[in-house]
Amino acid sequence: MIVTGSRNPVLSRWKVGFEDDGKLNALDISYYLNAGYSLDSSDYVRKLIVMQSTSVYEIKNLRAKGQSCKTNLPSSTAFRGFGYPQATFMMENIIVRVAEYLRLNPNQVRERNMYGKSNSFMPYGQEIIDNKIKDCWEQILSSSKFEERKIEIDHYNRNNIYKKRGISAIPLIFGAGIGTPFLHQAGALVIVYTDGSVLLSHGGVELGQGLHTKMLQIASRVLEIPMERIYIAETATDKVPNTFATVASISSDLNGMAVLACIHFF
Repeated sequence: MIVTGSRNPVLSRWKVGFEDDGKLNALDISYYLNAGYSLDSSDYVRKLIVMQSTSVYEIKNLRAKGQSCKTNLPSSTAFRGFGYPQATFMMENIIVRVAEYLRLNPNQVRERNMYGKSNSFMPYGQEIIDNKIKDCWEQILSSSKFEERKIEIDHYNRNNIYKKRGISAIPLIFGAGIGTPFLHQAGALVIVYTDGSVLLSHGGVELGQGLHTKMLQIASRVLEIPMERIYIAETATDKVPNTFATVASISSDLNGMAVLACIHFF
């Protein structure tokens, strides 16, 4: 495990400008990624960290810089999230630090700075359309009874010296897919036998995330037969060639639509 590549450790240095009500006006932030002894995927991770540096928060004046640093450690490599966890962690740290300085509830500062429902743009110019950030945020706080539980936890912590509890709600923004549109493709092979059983093969790799189960559910619903009558063939290029990598949080969508299109074809 020591010599195996891991997620990029990141050091950040930042300065932030804000109002008394917690509104962030400006952010100057630099990221330093531990790339290890070779570049591997670090430069792409660096790019995504910089692009998502403000998370779900709109900051009109932003300067974000990133640097991949060569060290004498094993190369850092691709891990789930691909820069988003690091960027979100840094931004949430800033939110909490500002809230502590102003003696405000961190959730108030979060809500004060979230992208609005109209005329909102990402730092790189993409307009946010049909923004549901605040709707999702309010629904999560309500359904989890966050404020009531927070009061209970604070009471518990005041009365217990050695044991402590905590609760947190963190909003985040995550881009699915990759920047090369023609790679957003998938294929599937569905064989229906005379006994009513079905053999299904698709281009995604099952690695514990439940992708095979999702494909079975789609086929079962569309064919209107029990899942027990459908069998999965392990992913192989002799069945479904030219498959795209199982990455970028789009495998269920791509392969699911391929299964759907394949069944509709016949």
